[in-house]
Amino acid sequence: MSDWPAQQHLATIYDALYRSLGEGAPRATNDGFVVRLHEASRTFGALALEMREGEDVTPDALVLAVITNSFAEDETGALTLYALAMVLGPRLLVTLRDYLEVEPDEARRETLSHGSDLVVAEIRAVGHAVAGEAPRDDPAWADAARAIVDLLDGAGMAESLGQRH
Repeated sequence: MSDWPAQQHLATIYDALYRSLGEGAPRATNDGFVVRLHEASRTFGALALEMREGEDVTPDALVLAVITNSFAEDETGALTLYALAMVLGPRLLVTLRDYLEVEPDEARRETLSHGSDLVVAEIRAVGHAVAGEAPRDDPAWADAARAIVDLLDGAGMAESLGQRH
């Protein structure tokens, strides 16, 4: 694999999102959410393919756990969309921005910017998918949502998904 640490790191994140969203989407009970989750999986799968250069990568365990657990906690898929758009997506954007700030190579900067653009597009698409849905008024759902944030915060990822140099 490449000697570019950002590429290696992002490949593990993108691959984790691709695999976990793709595996979980068919089990969601809200049809609109199933479609959005599949489409997100495809987006992150394309990014993973770009970053891993045809080699196998080990998916990021924390990202896998967040998505897998969110499907287990809420069969509709709403919690998974929340995890993607409100928790993982913003942290991934910060990670991409942090890499972009120190990357001098223009081609690599374009790759990072492309990833950022697609993450923003996915966050916006989730917003459209949940528009018009009744707000969740379930303390157990709120606790599960908070647990996702706490898990990442406890892993030292309160603002980003880390950076490797």
